[in-house]
Amino acid sequence: PVSTVELANKLGQCPLAFQPGARWRYGTSADAMAAVVEVASGQQYGRFLQDALFGPLGMDDTGFFVPASKQARLAKTYRETADGLVLHSGNQLGIVDSMLSPPAFESGGAGLTSTIDDYMTFARMLLGGGALNGTRVMSPKTVEYYTTPQLNNAAQIQDLDDHWTNGLAGFSYGNFMRIMERPSNAVFMASPGEYGWDGALGVYFMNAPRENLTFLFMTQRAGSGTLPVTRRLRNIVFAALE
Repeated sequence: PVSTVELANKLGQCPLAFQPGARWRYGTSADAMAAVVEVASGQQYGRFLQDALFGPLGMDDTGFFVPASKQARLAKTYRETADGLVLHSGNQLGIVDSMLSPPAFESGGAGLTSTIDDYMTFARMLLGGGALNGTRVMSPKTVEYYTTPQLNNAAQIQDLDDHWTNGLAGFSYGNFMRIMERPSNAVFMASPGEYGWDGALGVYFMNAPRENLTFLFMTQRAGSGTLPVTRRLRNIVFAALE
């Protein structure tokens, strides 16, 4: 096992695929950022998240492991095979069978366990400009920066539009999230400025600030990303808006 900072230091020894700003590639940037947080804060990444976000927001069921007292509530993870769904027993992106012990490596881009209520709390905090129920954990300017497209035209056309064919037409990329810039290009109903992300188990999150809308969908199927049913559900939700 390696720690979050140790992994980032190893990444730092690898050659760059291209000069920063010249291109864009989805990769390990969130993991490197977690290491920066550890060094800047002097705390382990999970402890920083607990003190700065999860604790103040009351997200009591979110973390990098599930203690024994909560193991009975941990949902099983499945993977799809030719014979149907079977239990997933691999170790990918911080996803393991029990999540019983604190990991050595706390990923900036994967590995948290949570509930739909906790995730909704986090989503509504972002929609509230960094505050929820009188508790502020981020400044409005930070949230604005966090949800602003960052790709230049060359990176947008060459790296995102040409290669991301999994329903991301019309989106740009910001600080670890997709951000809708061109709704007319989208493969489903969309809102300008909507942002969010999906996860390897099929968890899908989207905030649409213009509609004051959060869309959150959770599954536990390995290798899912954005599922077709998610796109259909999005359309149902947007079609119901007046």
